[in-house]
Amino acid sequence: MQKEDKVFIRDCALYVKGELKEIKLKGDPKVVRLFADVLSESRKFYLALQSGELKDVIPLLERKRRASRLLRYKTGYVWPL
Repeated sequence: MQKEDKVFIRDCALYVKGELKEIKLKGDPKVVRLFADVLSESRKFYLALQSGELKDVIPLLERKRRASRLLRYKTGYVWPL
């Protein structure tokens, strides 16, 4: 894995955990939208896990999985989070 990839994944994890307020993405607007969607859904899922309400977690997990699958289908990138 290249250093840039490691930094990107680290920054994504920090964003999902709420330790970074934003991540700046550049590139094809359609691809950026896919990454933004999967980041958003991952963050919502993480926050629901922290709240401990299982009834809230399951639907958000499904939304995160859907966003991850779409990202992989459209770009070939496997979402690690």
